[in-house]
Amino acid sequence: NELHAPSRCSALSPPISRRSALGSLALPSTLALPSAATLSPAAASAAVAGEREVETTVDVSLGRGPPTRVTRRRYTGAGDPSWNYARRDLTPAVFRDWPSDFPYTGADDFKRLDEAVDTEFYKLPKLVYHIDEGAVAALTHFYDESIPDGSDVLDICSSWVSHFPRDFPLRMRSIVGTGISDLELQCNDQLSGHVQADLNVAPRLPFPDRSFDVVTCCVSFDYLTRPLDVMREVRRVLRPGGSVLLSQSNRCFFTKAVGVWTRDMSDAAHLRVLGTYIHFAGGLSPPAATDISASGTGTNDPMYLVSAKRE
Repeated sequence: NELHAPSRCSALSPPISRRSALGSLALPSTLALPSAATLSPAAASAAVAGEREVETTVDVSLGRGPPTRVTRRRYTGAGDPSWNYARRDLTPAVFRDWPSDFPYTGADDFKRLDEAVDTEFYKLPKLVYHIDEGAVAALTHFYDESIPDGSDVLDICSSWVSHFPRDFPLRMRSIVGTGISDLELQCNDQLSGHVQADLNVAPRLPFPDRSFDVVTCCVSFDYLTRPLDVMREVRRVLRPGGSVLLSQSNRCFFTKAVGVWTRDMSDAAHLRVLGTYIHFAGGLSPPAATDISASGTGTNDPMYLVSAKRE
């Protein structure tokens, strides 16, 4: 099944068993999580019920000649009806004792093993999944429960799929995507519009101030070489009270991830990095960390959320 290709992709980190995810890692005592609270999951709505995969077709412009029709299968995010989506609040265990100054100032903190131009790396569209179906379903359920209807949503570092519930294009006022690959963005049928943007070349979001109610970023902040600048841009384009939702699992294109990410590959360390960006961006509420991973037969990849609101 082509939907499972990323789990075997040699460019990704090897799959990590859910049993080795956050909570059972050998972490310093300050990051131990025995006291993490379990939150009651909300009931799944009709938006994320039903068939687990869907085949969709989009017309993609290659710049010359007529559009090319692209058909591909994708997960709907419904997941297996037996899966559970209980949430654990990890905030007290992961976010504490912030330093007085931004800590990532070393020469190698934002260098990568592969410093080649990113547009070359993504020149050929990667219409594959970077997380498994369980992680997709966990994120889809979270979005369904957490993003208010009628919102203007911006999905940054977006690609051919955004993991929103299938009816989000009807429920939201707008869903705009930015990403490095224009071809992948054209394949994303959940977007009402998109703008190609390489945030490592120019870390500025091409939108006016206070344009969006929600900004999402799925398993991609680890590739940004100027993440604090990008987080300040996220704050700028959010309306007061708007939310930033950073989702993260345990996989990455290792050679394209920055040094602060690859230096410690534990889930707790990665959540701490994301929270640090939010904390030092200014104008955002204290970050919260939540384990939203799916559990049940067939699930493997963890899924975490680091979130905050514009003050």
